[in-house]
Order: sequence, then C-alpha cells, then structure tokens
Amino acid sequence: KAFESGQETSGALFWYVHGGLLEASEKLEEWDPYLKRPVREVLEESLSKGWQHVWPKPGNPPRVMFSLVSNPLRRIRCYPLLLEHLWPKLRTIVSIDWRMTSSGLWSDYVLPAAAWYERTEHKWVTPLMPFIHAGKKAASYYEALSDWEIFARLARAIERRAAARGIEKFKDRDGRERTFAGLYDRFSSNGEYGPTDDDKVAGKLIELATNLEGVKWPELRDRGWARFTDAGNAIASIGLAAPIKPNDTITPLTDHVENKQPYPTLSRRMQFYLDQDLYLEMGESLPVHKDPPTAGGRYPLQLTGGHTRWSIHSAWRDDTLMLRQQRGEPIVWMSPADARARGIKDGGYARVYNDLNSFEIQVKVSAAIRPGQAIIYHAWDNFQFKGHRGFQNLIPSPLNPVELAGGQFHLRPMTICLQPSHTDRDTMVEIEAA
Repeated sequence: KAFESGQETSGALFWYVHGGLLEASEKLEEWDPYLKRPVREVLEESLSKGWQHVWPKPGNPPRVMFSLVSNPLRRIRCYPLLLEHLWPKLRTIVSIDWRMTSSGLWSDYVLPAAAWYERTEHKWVTPLMPFIHAGKKAASYYEALSDWEIFARLARAIERRAAARGIEKFKDRDGRERTFAGLYDRFSSNGEYGPTDDDKVAGKLIELATNLEGVKWPELRDRGWARFTDAGNAIASIGLAAPIKPNDTITPLTDHVENKQPYPTLSRRMQFYLDQDLYLEMGESLPVHKDPPTAGGRYPLQLTGGHTRWSIHSAWRDDTLMLRQQRGEPIVWMSPADARARGIKDGGYARVYNDLNSFEIQVKVSAAIRPGQAIIYHAWDNFQFKGHRGFQNLIPSPLNPVELAGGQFHLRPMTICLQPSHTDRDTMVEIEAA
C-alpha cells in the first residue's frame, strides 16, 4: 500500500524513469542476446499492471528534490544522464549533508547537517545485525543542525512564507487538499516536539517501537546500543519469520520450519519455481545461468568492483589521514599481462572508456587480478577525478527485466527489497595509457 500510494517509491525506478537512466538500458537490445523485447516496453507493462510503482508517476515530472542520506551524483550509475534529464526538470535542489559532495556542488542550497557525534539520536539501524545504536551529542560546531531541527525549521518557514504569499492550500501525493496553516503544529504534535527537542523525539520513537520491549531511551542513549527483543511489525522484518529470544541465536524461517506456518508463496512452501509472466517469458522460472550482457559495448576488459576498506561508503573517502593508507587518489587495478600489453606501468595514468563515457585514473598493477579484469573499489567522489569525471559515468547498470515482476505476495515491492536495483558488475571497458 505504501508503494501504491507513493508514500514509498523505488529509488532505482525513480532514477530510471525521471533521471534518464532508461536511455542507457535501452541499449540492452545490443548488449543482451537473451532479451525478448525492449526493456522500456517491459517497464511500461509492469507499471500499468501495478507490479512495480514509481512516484511521481511518469509524465508528472518532479520539481523539488531534497537529497539527504544520499549523494546521487556519486552513487547513481551513469550519473551524467541525471544532469541531462533530471536536473533541468527541477526548480530547486537541496542537499542536506555534513560535508560537501558531488551532489552538493550541483545543488541550489546545501544545509549543514550535524555529523554522528554532533547529535543525540539513533545512529544506525541495519537488518544485518540485531542491535540498534544510539548516542549523545559530544559537541556542536558552527551552523550544523540535526535533521530534526532542519525539518522543524523548514516546516515553520514554509508555513510562514505561504501565508505571506497568500497561498492557503495544496494537494498532497494522493490528491487530497491540505492547508499550509498549522503545518508546523501538525509536524511538531502541536508544539510538543520543538526544533531542539531531539532527545525527546528519540525517546518517543523508542516508546512507540514494537521491537524494543522494555528498552528505555535514557539507558540506550547512555549505553550506546541495545538488542532487539522482537522482529516488530515493520514490513522490512517480514522475511525473518523467526522469534528473537534473549541470549539465543536468531535463526531465520523458524516460524515456517518448526512452527509449520505456510510460506507466503503460491505453493505455500519454499519454492524455486516462479510462476510469473515475466519469469516465464525470460526463461527464468527456474534458476538458470545466463552470460552477462556486454554492458557498455564490446570491449576486452570487464570492470568489476567491491567495497573499499578505507571508508564507510563515501564518508571519509576524501579524508587526508585515510588517503595516506592507500595511494591518495582513485586507482584501477589491472593484471600485469593486461597492463604490459597496453604499455601501462604501475603508478601510471590511464584513460578508461566504453561506448558511454570515459575518465582518467591512476593504475595499480597487481598479480591478484586475473587477465581480462579491472577493479575499482567503490565510493570515490567525482571531484577526486580529473575534470570531476567519476568512474560511475560509464557504468550503464542496465535494468534487469525480471526485476520488474510483481503481482504476487512474494513478488511485490517492499522496503529495500523485491524491486529493481542498480548493477555495478560486468561493465565492459578498454583501458589505454593517458
């Protein structure tokens, strides 16, 4: 329901539909011998049948974009298409971040967010471990504000500016008429939670949580972490299907295996066979190997990647101390045979290119890399490359048609799963000495 109403939307589909990434995916007809029909046609079918959803809907271009907990011009593959297709549609672009990023450099406004140790709140929640992390503010610097205070101030300012301009009403994403008058009161529960009440807001969230029974905010804030006591009723937890017991191993699918609850599939069992139109059409109703498409064109080197060891995503990727642990700038790893054949030496610079774009980068020659492969570890920001041409600029991330499937309980979009995603691997490139 959240996806149908637009309360949530597929991030990937937003970039494909409104950001122009579909333009790169349409080259799949050249790259993918298994493709049955144009990927745009498959996408239109999926959206029309309600298998997948995107908001705003096609034909209704976005006008204002707030970028927070994200850095799309670094993270989104083939990001130059965003500047070509999405940016001209937007009247206002706002980045909320604690440092300047590639996206911030292309924004109308950059609002200074407080970093992790400059705010009192829940720090990190992940489905990968059974803990919630929190902490107290250690210090305040300059004009940095918490996310809560930023949005509280925005709500108050929007209400004030609407009144000054004589604008009384607007329509929300569901087409319902709303009033600007009282916007801040609705946001703050009639003033119960003011702009600087981060501590109180964090405490209320713990009070309302369904997976932290008996956990008190003051204790969590001072200790820094707490173990979940239950999976809770969030849709993201539905796949666990297991109880969380104190001091016991969490074993997924216990509800199905031990308690004999039916699986939410057509057969009510764990199944590999997917009886869905797109899977049948693409010949993937059962697991099957397919050679990867020659994404980027027919070139001899396969560009792959991985998670960097010297930062958490792009946080600290440009930190001077961390850069000293490596070569201080972006690098591409190549095998000795491939480098030798191209007259490229370790520490030299090269141009990486394919049908989509190109960039320059330092080369690290390593026997750990197999011939025919090149590796760039992730998270480098565009401004760390010559001419601000980041390596994501030639990664097309073609849309996989079967990821547009839906219409069944176990094949429908939910938070962070069962929806299209970007693909980094198997981009084809050539590398030459710069």
